[in-house]
Amino acid sequence: MRWPVCPVWCQGRSHANDLHQRRPTMTDATVTTDPRPLFERALDQAAVLIAEISDDQLSLPTPCTEFDVAALLNHLTGAVRRCGDAVEETDLGELLETSEVPEEGFLAAFASAQAAARAAWDDDALLSKEVTLPWATLPGAVVVQMYALETVLHSWDLAVATGQERKLDDTLAEQVIPIAHEMLPAEPRGGEMPFEAIVPVPEDARAVDRLAANSGRTKI
Repeated sequence: MRWPVCPVWCQGRSHANDLHQRRPTMTDATVTTDPRPLFERALDQAAVLIAEISDDQLSLPTPCTEFDVAALLNHLTGAVRRCGDAVEETDLGELLETSEVPEEGFLAAFASAQAAARAAWDDDALLSKEVTLPWATLPGAVVVQMYALETVLHSWDLAVATGQERKLDDTLAEQVIPIAHEMLPAEPRGGEMPFEAIVPVPEDARAVDRLAANSGRTKI
């Protein structure tokens, strides 16, 4: 996903500017709650999925219609690395938007980005620090929440594309849903807002599917 706030979240249409196209709203809970454990769980879940993706699945389409599996892996890895780079105040540059396989492989590249992000956000004081991104200046806690949401949503995309939906953690999704509701309100959607309308799902749908539906995603 890409919004002027974070390289996160796709939806039922091209997500070239999704989450990065919207500055999230911020409540006291958003700013004061430590979101790093949630982010870690999101990253761990993504790593489990990435480890099981085979070479013959890399060209498969994903619910992020702009990306095939390989391109989405590069996008997600770049987003995680950017989360760490943001707090280090380094040049964030552009996310890698290609299907090229990293020299070290997708799993190793993601693990490196995960470790870098974890180390970068180790200091508790960073959660209240103002962090400047190319599209906004936000409290550190909000930045981490955004990347946690992006990671969980893109994990859903990868799981749907590669047949790993059963591995998705509904408890994790339930904890991310309030963040999604706050950052992605039901209106406006479409047009300049790079998220489609909320997709209706059954009341008894899995939490991961309700989260995806809230962002306008549909299964391929």
